[in-house]
Amino acid sequence: MLSKIEIERFRGIKHTFIEGFKQINLFLGKNNCGKSSLLESLFLASGLSNPLLLIHVNIMRGYGKSRLKDLRLDFYNLDSSYPIHIRVENEEKRDLKISLFEQKQDNVSFNTDDTNILSNVEEGKYGFKFDFEINDRHFESRLHFDSANSTEATRIVSKHYVESLRCTYLSPKYDFSASIQGLKNMLQNKDERFIVEGLRLIEPRVKDFIFADKEMLVDVGLAKRIPVNMLGDGARKMVSLLTAVYDCKDGVLLVDEISNGFHYSVMCSLWKVLINAAIRNHTQLFVTTHDIDSIKGLRDAALEDYSDLVAAFKLLKTPEEELKAYHYSLESLDYSINQEIEIR
Repeated sequence: MLSKIEIERFRGIKHTFIEGFKQINLFLGKNNCGKSSLLESLFLASGLSNPLLLIHVNIMRGYGKSRLKDLRLDFYNLDSSYPIHIRVENEEKRDLKISLFEQKQDNVSFNTDDTNILSNVEEGKYGFKFDFEINDRHFESRLHFDSANSTEATRIVSKHYVESLRCTYLSPKYDFSASIQGLKNMLQNKDERFIVEGLRLIEPRVKDFIFADKEMLVDVGLAKRIPVNMLGDGARKMVSLLTAVYDCKDGVLLVDEISNGFHYSVMCSLWKVLINAAIRNHTQLFVTTHDIDSIKGLRDAALEDYSDLVAAFKLLKTPEEELKAYHYSLESLDYSINQEIEIR
């Protein structure tokens, strides 16, 4: 399991160093303090050889453009002259440097038919370079764009490296359709109770589920099974969460803004289901929230039996753009809530 991370020059984070991770890790803090960027850094470090991940995390934020000026958005202060640097440790040391390169076009056209000429057109190729090390063994991957067509890219991946760490990122705008294959795997392995127990938090009448015509149909005691979509966003997100835990067996699951789609009254039960699922599948969780009910729910779910598995970190950004993380044990988090200390 991951134990620490250090980040330099990624998005709005000039630098941060956080250690003391446990199996269940909660990051709390105000909006725009760096919670999502922290999860994205963990995601990038879990797929060292895949430069497409940096494009994917932008798409998850709702931004899919990939012109040269768009790629600079991932660098601190838009300054791509210095690389992004992410280091994490588990049983191995993972070291990733992300650089932006630009190759100018050597061949110049003097075609007299080109009547539309601009002075600021980006010529040639550009893209990301991932320089990474695993326990001091060096590898490299690249992602090339052509300025003539920034919607397509060429990926050059190191042939001598195979990723061993499994990781899934669930953004607040989670894609329920991505859970379908995982659900089918559960049914095949007779592990559907994994989902049924979670869905009962949302709808106590749930008995089972099946697939028909590419739909997940749930038995809630009516004359016919109904589509899970009819149970609402909370039910779909519950399915996505538990499917991701199941798919990340022996790996890492990143969940951004866990309370989205859930009523505050189910948060304690939700955490109990997630913690037990993580233990059964040996999955490490990294979760963000700025919602006090999510924090109280984790405290209530874990305080008696799982306090040694949980770590909470309050994130604050300093005026110097350093991201500071203040480590709370479950007991100290409980004390802070009871004393009505502002932790959001």
